[in-house]
Amino acid sequence: MQGLHRLKTRLLIGGIAGLASVAVFLAGWLDSLENIAVDACLRLRPARAIADEVRLVGIGDRDVGSQLGRWPFARAVHADVLDILAALSVRHTTFDVIFAEPSSDADQDGRLKAAITKHKATTLAYYFEEAGHERGGDAGRHFLEGNRYGLDLARQHLISGRNPQPPFAQLDTSFGAVNAVPDADGIIRRVPLFFEHGGRLYPSLAMQTIIAVLGLRADQISVVPGKEVTLVDTPRGTLHIPIDSDGQYRVNYAGDLGVFVPAFQYLDLYGAVQSPEMGKKVAAALKDSIAMIGIVSTGNSDMVNTSVGRVPGVAVQATVVSNILTGSHLRFLPWYAQGLLVIVFGMLLALIMLPARPWAGIGIFVLVVAAWSWAVLVAAGHDWMLPATPVLAAAGATMLLLTGLDATVLKRDRSRIVAVLGRYFARPLLARLIEHGDAALAKSERRELTIFFSDIRGFTSWTERAEPDEVTKRLNEYFSAMMPLVEKHGGTLDKIIGDCIMVFFGAPVAMDDHALRAVRMACEMQREMARLNTKWEREGRAPLHIGIGIHTGYVTVGNFGSEAFLDYTVIGRGVNLAARIEASAEGGKILVSERTNALVRDHIQTQSHPDLMLKGIPEPQGVFEVVG
Repeated sequence: MQGLHRLKTRLLIGGIAGLASVAVFLAGWLDSLENIAVDACLRLRPARAIADEVRLVGIGDRDVGSQLGRWPFARAVHADVLDILAALSVRHTTFDVIFAEPSSDADQDGRLKAAITKHKATTLAYYFEEAGHERGGDAGRHFLEGNRYGLDLARQHLISGRNPQPPFAQLDTSFGAVNAVPDADGIIRRVPLFFEHGGRLYPSLAMQTIIAVLGLRADQISVVPGKEVTLVDTPRGTLHIPIDSDGQYRVNYAGDLGVFVPAFQYLDLYGAVQSPEMGKKVAAALKDSIAMIGIVSTGNSDMVNTSVGRVPGVAVQATVVSNILTGSHLRFLPWYAQGLLVIVFGMLLALIMLPARPWAGIGIFVLVVAAWSWAVLVAAGHDWMLPATPVLAAAGATMLLLTGLDATVLKRDRSRIVAVLGRYFARPLLARLIEHGDAALAKSERRELTIFFSDIRGFTSWTERAEPDEVTKRLNEYFSAMMPLVEKHGGTLDKIIGDCIMVFFGAPVAMDDHALRAVRMACEMQREMARLNTKWEREGRAPLHIGIGIHTGYVTVGNFGSEAFLDYTVIGRGVNLAARIEASAEGGKILVSERTNALVRDHIQTQSHPDLMLKGIPEPQGVFEVVG
């Protein structure tokens, strides 16, 4: 009887834990975590090829600034590309490039318009100024009346568009909207296939591309929110495209930009005209394909955050087109099946846990969680997304109920330790250590960083005259004002030596704009120092001034010390140079080296300063003064 009672107790504990997890999941409280889990599966599973008929033609780094000119290109360039693609027997061309306003050259517009009119198998992009759940305004040119299939759009929650911005001219071609509504964390996981506007449906750029490529009529398309978009009697049979209650499609990302192979840039197409060998290569890849054109150059404004990282917007559109043509859609279990699975999982876990030794129970828990995580990842490789967070939540709840409040205590202690250490370690360094452990910082490396030094002028002589309490109070006020600025601008506080502050930018977290961050922090520190002086003068205290020196150069960064004590810092000639420049800066001044000035002069106003002869550095050093 006692054994039966224990069995029932275990089943009850697991069932309660599973039921509670299901309730939390259905309430939407785990949605963010589940999204993250799905993102992880998409990133961790093996990358897969995009449909062979979908080709990416990117406006890339080689194109921008080449003989094609600066971006945005003259519209005749796009016209040439369209002509070349047509000559290469491309089946359809989709531009994920906005041509909303007429250009300053009417002839350029005319050439593009003529090319589009000539090659009608073209889809252009436009956008709504606003997209969301708010109802759209008056209808203009539309694709499909919602009530044609008994779809009462007034009763639906489809994504709506407001204020459409059409292309620069009335063109005899098809158009698709490029708007997407990111999730709360800014990641685009879903895209609308249709937008509601004025009681009518407007296809997205990807959906319009499918419609044009398959030659679909309006009566071949059915939209059932919460279920699917159905395309009937297509050259590929009936296509079923799952959508959620908002009419959005969950993108089945194949991988980052590298999955689009082969992919071409504009210069490749021009090369195909000039070189027969290149022409054969490009023609073989593009013949009968759907060419998706968009901006892929680094740093462009069309980069978006997705489940697999930052990719160009055209890659999202091309992925959706590929998904629909191949039927590669993400599949999720119905909510009731997911709920039953979670409850059963909790009950089974409760049965196999509670061994004689507590550590054995923890080991079983870890193995079960690992096994389920592996199963989720394997299923994701076949486009099935099994519930991850509700199952793991049920496992965690079961574990907590069976082992007591140990996890809660450990979490409290960890939070307290992190809070304490945060007062002694640089925030970027602490975050890196917490996330990766000391192994992430163990290897030193040579890297270009920006080194910052500041020092209060006349501080030593002032401290000899002032009372110790006065020195402590003002120095603490000074550091309290300056330290938040280091964290704000992403710097790593190396050390504080008396009144001297040393900060470096670009490690442990790499950043492209480390020089600009350092200079902007310096400017803000000088402004903050002026504010402090105003306050101190009102209190009858003498003002203090800081000199700042900044240099950008290659240094060695990493852990230095012994097995008992390590210091994450930077060493090298660049550090000495920054310190010497700071020593030459007058109070209230910011001096930067020639390398730093070269990196920031497009954003920060500087003026030439007489060359400096610095201690320990034989040659004169050119420096600049920051003036705004």
